[in-house]
Amino acid sequence: MNPTLLCFDRDLRLTDRAIFAALEPGTQIVPLLVLDRRRIERIARNPRRAAYFCAAVEALDAELRLRGSRLLVRRAPLDTTIRSVARATGARVVAWSKRYDPAGAREDLRLQAIAEEHGMRALAVHEAVAVDPERFAIDDEGDAGFRSFNAFYRRWRAPESVRSPVDAAAHLSPSVLPSEPLPHPEEFAASCFPGTVGERVARAELERFVNDRLVEYARAVRTPALPTSGLGLPLSYGLLSGRDVVRNVCKRLEDPFLLAEERAGIERFLRAMARRDFLLFAGCDEAPQPEERLFTRASAEFAALAEARTGFPLVDAGMRELVATGTMHPAVRSVVASFCCFDLGLDWRVGMEEWERYLTEDEPALAIGNWRWSAGLRVDMHFPRIIDPQRQFLRGDPQARYVRRWIPELALLSDARQLHAWQDRQLALDFFEIERYPRPMLDHRARAVAFLERYSLWRAATQPVGALRSSR
Repeated sequence: MNPTLLCFDRDLRLTDRAIFAALEPGTQIVPLLVLDRRRIERIARNPRRAAYFCAAVEALDAELRLRGSRLLVRRAPLDTTIRSVARATGARVVAWSKRYDPAGAREDLRLQAIAEEHGMRALAVHEAVAVDPERFAIDDEGDAGFRSFNAFYRRWRAPESVRSPVDAAAHLSPSVLPSEPLPHPEEFAASCFPGTVGERVARAELERFVNDRLVEYARAVRTPALPTSGLGLPLSYGLLSGRDVVRNVCKRLEDPFLLAEERAGIERFLRAMARRDFLLFAGCDEAPQPEERLFTRASAEFAALAEARTGFPLVDAGMRELVATGTMHPAVRSVVASFCCFDLGLDWRVGMEEWERYLTEDEPALAIGNWRWSAGLRVDMHFPRIIDPQRQFLRGDPQARYVRRWIPELALLSDARQLHAWQDRQLALDFFEIERYPRPMLDHRARAVAFLERYSLWRAATQPVGALRSSR
């Protein structure tokens, strides 16, 4: 039986791989990592991602060696690599994990064309999602694609969508071809990742989360000072499968002694995992939306956001956390994205491109889906949802624990109300260095009203005569 070339991209693990079940039993697998010019340039754009990627690849190679194989690395064009390795091994199939962002989808088509040009079978498998999207074809209204998250979630959560483990054995080919060195952070002008990375580490993180923090997720996800799951990072590199995460979480629901609020926390996390799938699918749509003309691609005010000096504490704290750590609490992400799109009136791509400089997570489709959702571009919503950053500060971080952690100028702040009063009433609070922190750079309410007025005029101009307005 001819072997299969398995191209590793973002799914850098060996367990719970749907791709193994899609192959004929007993097929020998040649693990291959192709670092062509496009891939190298993409990795080098973000030093944090480069460091994490290299650490994950090193862990993958270690797992392969424990099983008598190794990762075959090639720094060469994709087409010549596939041709040369296929000739040397006799492989007749090229397999890889399906990508969902527009650029990744184009890469999938390119790889498929290369395989077919050399007389090989191309096999792209859904690996990143908890539920195969091909099980869902239409929403409740009968429109093609995914339009309503609630309709999607009902089908995603249905009993027939139970995520069973993929227990197909992987028959890894012994290393017979010489390999180039594994990618190293210095190759991408990055430093080594400060921590342990890999499939085993990610599974241990999942176990700790399910056992210790899962039941409190509903509170943690809306409280910036509390940690959430921390699983977004290993999920984005495929060190965990969405199926495995959901399966472990669902097992926790079988505990008969769970309290009602603990069950609510678990259900909230499952809804978050479903939303991840939903937005991954949404991220593959690159068709321009007519609402995008309401936004601009440049603003002199954007520098204040990028430098975390807007005068809105939750916004600035979120940006400082992102720059310092490569991540941002999910509740704060929504606030910052809304501020960027509606208060500054910027196209969603401007904010996303800024975040891409710092964010360690690497899932382009999810980033696109989240930003388009924040901008109200018909990703489960038909109308903009503008978030008040001051109200969210008072509601989500009332003791100012998150803000005080990331903004030293406000370290002596007693609570969110104190700063709110200082900003609203111009109070003098000279007993600490609050004056070093800027006043709000704009009037949020005025900006929100102005945007909604533009939006209403645009809808009135584009709404067909006699058309029914959406009830959503």
